[in-house]
Amino acid sequence: MNNIPDVESGEFQKLVGYKITEWDIDHAAISLEMAEHHSNRYGHAHGGVLMTILDAACTRAGAMCPDTGKIRKSATVSMTTNFIHPAKNTRLRVIARKTGGGRRIFFATADAYDSNNNLIATCVATCRYS
Repeated sequence: MNNIPDVESGEFQKLVGYKITEWDIDHAAISLEMAEHHSNRYGHAHGGVLMTILDAACTRAGAMCPDTGKIRKSATVSMTTNFIHPAKNTRLRVIARKTGGGRRIFFATADAYDSNNNLIATCVATCRYS
């Protein structure tokens, strides 16, 4: 694992500031060093920030073609997110894996953790190749 393809970061990825730390067939991991602008009014990781990095990890988990190793474009069709524990002033880490699918649609799950390895949020996503 840890075979991170050389893919240009998108502008939203640059704005949010997350990094892809692992990316391989059926797997992806993303990290984000929380800054003040990632927080809600209570100082906890904003739900939108968590959903962004969960989403990004899920779409990447299914994007690498197992036959060719090439990256396929993918997008989220739907995502169900569960917020479990607040995170504050921490490094967020998301681990995602592709769980199934076919030629056009795939499924993925992701878990977000804080720097103390507390589970912060989870999601289940349906994604499509575009």
